[in-house]
Amino acid sequence: MSLGPFDALFQLLHDLSDGNLPIVGLLVLLVLIAALEVGFRLGRFVSRRRAASDGEKASVNFAIAGMLGLLAFLLGVSLSMASDRYQQRRNSVLAEANAIGTSWLRAQVATGAEGEALQRLLRDYTELRIAAIKGSPDRAEREQFNQRTNALQSEMWRLVRTVAERAPTPVSALLISSFNETFDLATTNRRNFAGHVPVYIIRLLLTLSILTVGAVGYGFGLVGSRQLGLSILLLGAWTLAIILIIDIDRPQDGEVRIDPGPMIWTLQGFGTAK
Repeated sequence: MSLGPFDALFQLLHDLSDGNLPIVGLLVLLVLIAALEVGFRLGRFVSRRRAASDGEKASVNFAIAGMLGLLAFLLGVSLSMASDRYQQRRNSVLAEANAIGTSWLRAQVATGAEGEALQRLLRDYTELRIAAIKGSPDRAEREQFNQRTNALQSEMWRLVRTVAERAPTPVSALLISSFNETFDLATTNRRNFAGHVPVYIIRLLLTLSILTVGAVGYGFGLVGSRQLGLSILLLGAWTLAIILIIDIDRPQDGEVRIDPGPMIWTLQGFGTAK
C-alpha cells in the first residue's frame, strides 16, 4: 500500500524498529510536533488574512473531533490486534511445553537405547526452544535457532520411527503421536512469532496521526493559542501508544517478550541430566 510522500518516513521507521524503539519513538514524536507546528502556522496564516467566524471555528472543531475519534478507534483496533497476537504466542508456548512434557514421559517407556537417546535429545531440544522463545535482536541467530530445531526434530524422528518399526504397538503409536504434535506446535510457534500486525494498518495509523495532529494545530492557529503544555502531553501519550503497539508486535527483539516459563518448568521436570 503506497502512501506517496510518507513512504520514505515509513521505510525509515521500519528500518529503525529492529532494536531501536527509543529512536523510533523520538522520531515519531518529532514528526508529530512538526505536524502540529505546520498546522498551527497554517491556521495563523489564514487567521491573519481574514478573521474566522464562530461558525467556521465550530466547523473546524467538529472536523477535528471526528478525526480524533477515528484515530482513537484505529489506535484501539491496532492495539487489540497486537494484544491478540501476544496472547496467541503465550498460549502456543504453553501448548508446546505440554507436548514436550508428554513426549518425554512416553519416551521413558520406549524400549532399547532409543528411549534414553530420545530423552537426551528432548532435553537439548527444550533448552533450544527456550532460547528461541526468548529471542534475539540478531536475525542470523534466530535463523540458527530454527535450523537447529529442524535438525533435532529430524534426529528424534529417526529414533521414533526405529522404535515404531521394531515394535509396532499402541505404545509406539502414542510415541509417534506425541512427537508429531511437539513438532507441529514448534511450527505453530514459529508462525505466531513471525506474524505481525499488517503493515498497512501501522502505515494508516501513522498517516492519520500526522494528519490529525496537523488539523489540531490548524485549530490552535485559528484561535491564536498553541496550548504547548497540553499538546506535548497529548503527543507524548500518542507516541507511547504507537510504540507500545510496535513493541508488542516484535516479540523477539522488543521489550515486551513472551515468558518462556512453561518451557523452563518442563525442563526442570526432566530432573538432573545423567
